[in-house]
Parts: sequence; C-alpha cells; structure tokens
Amino acid sequence: MMIWLINMSLKDYLRGKDYFIDPPELEPLKPEDVMKRLNEYKIIDVRTGIEFRRGHIKNAVHYKLGREDDIVKDFGRDAKIILVCKTGHRSRAAANRLARMGYKKLYHLDGGMNTWRKEKLPEEKGK
Repeated sequence: MMIWLINMSLKDYLRGKDYFIDPPELEPLKPEDVMKRLNEYKIIDVRTGIEFRRGHIKNAVHYKLGREDDIVKDFGRDAKIILVCKTGHRSRAAANRLARMGYKKLYHLDGGMNTWRKEKLPEEKGK
C-alpha cells in the first residue's frame, strides 16, 4: 500500500478521504467479465510504468494513479472505463477521483492483475 502513495502526490491523495471506498459508480468485474469487454471498453492501467511494461491486459493504456486529469482530457465522461492495478486498491482510488469528476460508467478488475495472473490470462509486455 505504501508504494502507491509514493507514486501519487500527497495533494492528490488528500483530495478525497474515501479512496478506499467503492463509489456508487464503480462496478467490480471478474477477469472473465473483463475479457468479454476488451474491445468495447477502455482499459486503463493505473500502476507504475515499470509494472505496466512487465505485463498488462491487451489494449490497456497506461495512466499512473494521480494522472486522472489526463484521463479526463483523453476520454469523455460517457466512456466505459475499466480501471486496473495490481490488487484493486489503486484502481478504486482512481475511480473515486473520476467519479467526483462526473464519470458514471466505471468498472475495475476486482483483485487487480494479481487475480488476472492467477487465472493465467494473456498479457502483453512493453510499451
């Protein structure tokens, strides 16, 4: 948990005291549910660059936690977004911030990449 705090500014963290609570707009998805939505939803990986390059879900784009303002610039508030991190904590934090910015169609990989890897689902490396 301490690692993700280092990767985002303290200012961003303190903006919301509810980072570990699922916002009503957030729906957790199992790996098989994410697989079904790979081509129609935006997959946003909020892990560090090193974590992302070591392996990520196909078609995922990388915006490390704390860069939600960049997500807003690149994806409209009506986009269907699946957030991914290592365990589900950082994706929940990103979802809280995005929900406060007006996003309504938010999903996250429940258990994060740890769960994805336990299921031995495909990953891409690099980028």
